[in-house]
Amino acid sequence: MRRSRRDRTLEERGQAVVLLAVLLAVLLGIAGFAIDYGNWMVSRRQVQNAADAAALAAAAQIPSGASTIQSSGAAQYAENGRPGDAVTITRATDMTTNDSVQVTATRTVSTWFTHVLGLSNVKVTASARATIESFSQVKGNAMPWGVLQASYVPGQQYSIYTKTTANANNGALSLPYVSGTNCPDPNGANAYQNEINGTLPECPISVGELVDTKTGDNSGPTAQGLNARITTWKPVGAIVQMDPSTGQVTSLLDPTNPQLVMIPVLVNPDGSNGWPSGSSSPMKVVGFAWFVITSCGDPAHPTYCGNSDGKQVNGVFVSMDSTPDTGTGGQWNPGSNTAYTIALTK
Repeated sequence: MRRSRRDRTLEERGQAVVLLAVLLAVLLGIAGFAIDYGNWMVSRRQVQNAADAAALAAAAQIPSGASTIQSSGAAQYAENGRPGDAVTITRATDMTTNDSVQVTATRTVSTWFTHVLGLSNVKVTASARATIESFSQVKGNAMPWGVLQASYVPGQQYSIYTKTTANANNGALSLPYVSGTNCPDPNGANAYQNEINGTLPECPISVGELVDTKTGDNSGPTAQGLNARITTWKPVGAIVQMDPSTGQVTSLLDPTNPQLVMIPVLVNPDGSNGWPSGSSSPMKVVGFAWFVITSCGDPAHPTYCGNSDGKQVNGVFVSMDSTPDTGTGGQWNPGSNTAYTIALTK
């Protein structure tokens, strides 16, 4: 018995409805998966950002000792993550033993649509590693003074002598300066004075480089350079907040203050422990240290560089995290550096 045209039409319409329903279900499934997938990716990015921040915060505590690494990392993660996230914080190695902190975090994310396929939740995981790096080179922002390795204690008063260096562990330097494409050594007092006041840019200084000491009476050019550099003197506490027992800076209050300077850390290539006296013997750069200048002259009666009293520059060495553009990062060496930077390395 032949079906009528009307029956065939109804059958075709029924098939189309079924196909449309199937297609609609597929499209809804794809849309639902896309929404769930987008939610997973948002959560993944949140976990990664929280892990990055935690690793940086934890690695910044390496100079202070292992006791605060875990707590600082966990506290920082809590500010950016969620209470249900699982977080592990461990020491790691990048360029030298235990110079890094590894953070791994996992979050369970519920699904909205794909649970109908039996997938009720997914786990998203992120990891981050942050490394502490000493500077192997600074970009011409060091003062023309040097200090012998291991001769200072961060957080304690220290004096740099620019006139009488007998029995001292520090003194003035002749740092090469920028002259076109060249880096000549200073000749006379003017270049030294202008390096101090900041009008003569120095060439980059690298670990392993040899620099000459500057002999003679440099007290006048030192005072004149500092008088031009520093017009308003502030106490250390207005520039940095630090732990006085370690010299570790906890908060940088005035990052552009001209009293905050970088000092090359040196050793004598001949193996002796003293500063050269009466000669411009070359000294070897082994690191860099932050120094907050507090006065000139006798620290008990500071003149703040008045009357050309720059034979003694007083201040405090501090240990401080620095911006990456300060120089080039290298292997962490706490024995020669109080200037370091923290970088994500994974």
